Amino acid sequence: MQSEFRWCPECQDEQVFDAPPCEDGHGFDCLDVACGMCGFALVLGHVQVDEPVLVGAQAA
Repeated sequence: MQSEFRWCPECQDEQVFDAPPCEDGHGFDCLDVACGMCGFALVLGHVQVDEPVLVGAQAA
């Protein structure tokens, strides 16, 4: 992936986003990008969760 400009919610401005080194082995096909100024990450790929997490629910 080449560098591209995107809106960074952390910087509140357009910044250059680059693909960080991919630990999942996707190489150039990796969709994850990070802001070159502050490091804010956009994870655009699939996130696998080992166990379901209940948000806002109390255990019985």
